[in-house]
Amino acid sequence: MDAAAKRNYRVALKQAEAELAAHEQRGEALRTAVDGLRTLLAARAPAKPAKPAKKPVQKKAPAKRRRRRKSAGAGHPEVPADTFKGMGPTAAYRKFLTMYGGSYSVPQIRDALIQGGVKSSSPTSLLTGLHSVRRRDRLKEEAERSAGQEG
Repeated sequence: MDAAAKRNYRVALKQAEAELAAHEQRGEALRTAVDGLRTLLAARAPAKPAKPAKKPVQKKAPAKRRRRRKSAGAGHPEVPADTFKGMGPTAAYRKFLTMYGGSYSVPQIRDALIQGGVKSSSPTSLLTGLHSVRRRDRLKEEAERSAGQEG
């Protein structure tokens, strides 16, 4: 090791020793403050035993398995392939209700309409549209009922 390197190491050693001494002085001051606070609290209330610090437990995240969901539309009636071909969601929905009745859920109706030839950008958008049609029809029926009761 050459002289310049030894000199650099000595400077580093002196800096580390000075930092350690300052650290020990801060630690002693902190211990004094803690002791003073404990004495102050002991005079006012019975001291509670300090809880030991818990060691952090690292849990392994469970491996994520992708499950294939069963279609919410399972159980719809068998619909011939071209029954609703070229129809929009609203017309196909109303035709489905006249053919099969209203005892099916919207996802079941969606799957039946897709099977019957209704085209849509995605099954989710068709489902959203069918929910809107069902809501509009329900509101229309309620309005007709309330108008019939008034008159």
